Amino acid sequence: MNNQYVGSRYVDLSQITYGDYSRFNGPPAGNYGGQPGSYVKLSKHVGPDNQEKCLLMRGCPYKVEAKDIIGFFDGYGSLTADDIFIEESNGRRTGSALVVFENNEIAQDAKAALNKKNIGEEQRYVELHDCNDMFMKKVCQLFDDQDTPQNTNSTPYEEEKE
Repeated sequence: MNNQYVGSRYVDLSQITYGDYSRFNGPPAGNYGGQPGSYVKLSKHVGPDNQEKCLLMRGCPYKVEAKDIIGFFDGYGSLTADDIFIEESNGRRTGSALVVFENNEIAQDAKAALNKKNIGEEQRYVELHDCNDMFMKKVCQLFDDQDTPQNTNSTPYEEEKE
C-alpha cells in the first residue's frame, strides 16, 4: 500500500521502532511544566518513606507556581522548588499540589496554621490534607488493606463522608 491511494488520500508508509510505537499517543514521561500531553501524578512523589512529612494542597489556583507555594508556607521549614509537585493532567493543572516538608512536625504545624487560608493573586483558599486524610489517601494511592475503599468506581477527587 506504500505510495498508493486509500480513497482520495495518498499513503506514504514508513517503519518505526518498537519504542516509538509504544510511546505513540501515550502520556510522555517526566514533568514538562504544562506542555500539552504532559502528566504530573502526585502518587509518584509520595510513598512510605516520605508520606508522613507531606501535605496535599487542594484548591490551588490553576496558575500557581512553586514560588507561590513556597511563599504560602513561609516560616515552615526551608522549602525549595524540588519539594513541590503541582499535579497536571494532559497539560492542565488540576488545582492539587504535593509539598514535602523536612519532617512531620513542620508539616502538621503548617496544616494547623494554614488550612483553608488564601493563596495567590486570586486569593483562593486551599485545603491541606495529610496522609491520614481520606482525600490524600485516594489521590496518592496510600491504601493499606484495611483502608481500601469499598467503592472502586469513584474518582480520587470524590471525598468519602465520614
